[in-house]
Amino acid sequence: MRQFFTFLALVFSTQIMAQQTGRVTGTVIDENGKPVVAATASMLNQADASLVKVAVTDKEGKYEFVNLKDGKYLLAITYVGYEKANSPAFEVAADKLVEIQPIAIIPSSKDLKGVTVESKKPFVETKLDRTIVNVEASPSSAGASALDILEKSPGVMVNSDGVISLRGKQGVIVMMDGKPTYLSATDLANLLKNTPASALDVIEIMTNPSSKYDASGNSGIINIKTKKSKNDGFNGSLTLGATTSIYKLDGETEFIPRSQNSFNFNYKKNKINLFGNYNPNLLRGRNTMEIHSSQIDAKTGELRGYTDQETRFKFGNENHTLKLGVDWYANKRNVLGVVASGFDFNGHPTPTTVADDKDVNGNLRHRLVSNTKNDVSFRNFTGNVNWKHNFLKSGQELTADFDYVIYNSTTNMSLVTNVYDGNLVFLNQSQLRGHIPSEISIKSFRTDYTQPIPKGRLDAGIKTSFVTNDNLVNYEFYNGSNWVEDKIRSNHFIYEENINAAYVTVNRQWGKWTAQAGVRMENTIGKGTQVTTKIPINRDTTNFFPTAFVSYVADKKNTLTFSTGKRITRPNYQDLNPFIFFLDTLSYRQGNPYLAPQYTANMELTHAYMGKFITTLSYNNTNDVISQIIKPDTSSNGKMRYLTVDNVAKLRNIALSITAPLRVSKWWNANLFTNVFNNHYTGFYDTVEIDIAHTSFMVNVTNSFTIKPGFVMELSGFYRYKNLDQLTRTEPLYMMSIAAQKQIMKGKGTVRLNLRDPFAWQRFSGTNKYGYVDMTFGNRPDSRQVTGTFTYRFGKANNQQRKRSLSSQEEQNRVGGAQ
Repeated sequence: MRQFFTFLALVFSTQIMAQQTGRVTGTVIDENGKPVVAATASMLNQADASLVKVAVTDKEGKYEFVNLKDGKYLLAITYVGYEKANSPAFEVAADKLVEIQPIAIIPSSKDLKGVTVESKKPFVETKLDRTIVNVEASPSSAGASALDILEKSPGVMVNSDGVISLRGKQGVIVMMDGKPTYLSATDLANLLKNTPASALDVIEIMTNPSSKYDASGNSGIINIKTKKSKNDGFNGSLTLGATTSIYKLDGETEFIPRSQNSFNFNYKKNKINLFGNYNPNLLRGRNTMEIHSSQIDAKTGELRGYTDQETRFKFGNENHTLKLGVDWYANKRNVLGVVASGFDFNGHPTPTTVADDKDVNGNLRHRLVSNTKNDVSFRNFTGNVNWKHNFLKSGQELTADFDYVIYNSTTNMSLVTNVYDGNLVFLNQSQLRGHIPSEISIKSFRTDYTQPIPKGRLDAGIKTSFVTNDNLVNYEFYNGSNWVEDKIRSNHFIYEENINAAYVTVNRQWGKWTAQAGVRMENTIGKGTQVTTKIPINRDTTNFFPTAFVSYVADKKNTLTFSTGKRITRPNYQDLNPFIFFLDTLSYRQGNPYLAPQYTANMELTHAYMGKFITTLSYNNTNDVISQIIKPDTSSNGKMRYLTVDNVAKLRNIALSITAPLRVSKWWNANLFTNVFNNHYTGFYDTVEIDIAHTSFMVNVTNSFTIKPGFVMELSGFYRYKNLDQLTRTEPLYMMSIAAQKQIMKGKGTVRLNLRDPFAWQRFSGTNKYGYVDMTFGNRPDSRQVTGTFTYRFGKANNQQRKRSLSSQEEQNRVGGAQ
């Protein structure tokens, strides 16, 4: 802990040395008073009208200029299809903030008769430090879930288990509104599947975040922002949607209904701003998985036979999410906010598994038919209190956030297995049931400080979090007359963790060069206890995570940026849990309390042409890779297997990605993303050496066709070549969607129709072959879907609310709840 407090002292001593410069802010609006996005604001010297700086307005219509010398200036505002507008002259002085009155622009009178001027966001925007996906801009978002939108986002891949990877690497931190979800991969996938795309605003993808962000996530951060507004009065939107999945099985076609709905609102008057959203969703689904595996004795390496297994999943989920918040603008310098949110998930997955046990000649020895019933409840509450203070000196800002998060999940499981001999004559039946409750509580506090310095900016801050994870499992088996406690499989596990962090970053500009350097220190104190065995697990580590960025503007069209940094991926809490959770009679999942974190060194070189065409070359090295692996149960002669996690290898990843927005014609816009990458894993699985390498590529294409003003069609899809997903070799995966949207009711309403995966191409398949594991699998979800939605917007146009980045930046990604 001494290193932590030493570093903390350094952070705040650096703040004191910072200096001040002038700053100018303002907004650009149209003739209706609505904010104008992507307008150009040019800062000019009053004396000779020479250009000083240029800025582009954001989604709130805001622009900002910093690091200005003392003097008199004026602003020129330009925007395609609108007349040029100028501001009155104003004076800038050090340590002062100049707030310009809103500047209104009007449509150009030239050639505008009978023409409607529209400003439409592209589905994908590329920035130097991040990629932005505008969810509302895509007609195919109709009826889609947040996971569906992620799947078609540039560089993002989602495997058959819902695990998210970025540019060929797992270890992504997923946040909602700047706040981590604290969930394991399985539970995060469930949450995103039940979150409608209609509730989302934008998705930010950052492959190499600065030291300001938590060091977790070796492949980067994905921040999912929900819709918000801050206009005066009452405004918002209502979306109603219905979907049917079309699923063929055994020659019969089944139509499976779903419903996705969302309600977003905002009320602002004087100093009070109320906001919230509610998303009720009903999900029904089907899935079929086939597995063929060799039965290899883990003691002798001898082939004992084969197992052919088919599992048919049938599930129904009901999910409700709710968020309510209030901001109080106490004065021009202070804003206080309170946010409360939560979700309630109830699911009933009922998989049926038929497993054929065969000898080495392929003759049937036994057939096992397992029927599993699960009642899963998963609830969450998150409370946040936040404060933002702007100092008198321009650009100087202090923010603070406190989070309290609690997760409760309960799984009641019943597994009945009937066993038949090789002639399909009934032999016996086994019954197992389990009661698996879990509770996780998180308390987190963070404060950040920003201050301009000459030709740059300084950021610094601290964070501390406390997590308690309490898991209990009770298994019982039926002995023919009574239910008896299974003392071998029952367990009680408690894990407590405290993370303390501090960071400082400095950004400075010299002519065509811009540089940023930072370092983050994180101290982790963890203690795990298996209550039944009294075996403690203690951890106390302190790590430093440096980051650096250098950018060079060669000319008006070309910019080069180099970035490097070190990151960590800690095991999620469910992976540390040693409990056994049965998937069927022959397979189960078990955590590993001895998992160690994995560390990654990242380097990226990016070239931007005209700020749109982005090419990135990246190189990454990861040690102690946390990987899902399959192991044979040594007590079953290779017949049973279990899924677990372990530190199994080192990973070297090399990737080249290209992002290219293309304007094919006035009515046809396209966005192309391609990524070519090589993954090379080296290490050991038990005592068997691992040396696996593979080169793969992926392509995402989105085509937008403007049929006429207010009527847009979209053709989009992706293709992923054979890939190495941790230690699993996956076969090619591809899918396409066709969608259309039409604005009605004078722009207040939007109707969307989406046909997702119309040819049912999306099928997951692959091979696991390492150590004593040799198996192939195929997974066919109900991805062919037809959706219709209606969205009604009321009140004034929606804009982004003040940005929040809450204090829990990493812990929620590591929670495991419902199984």
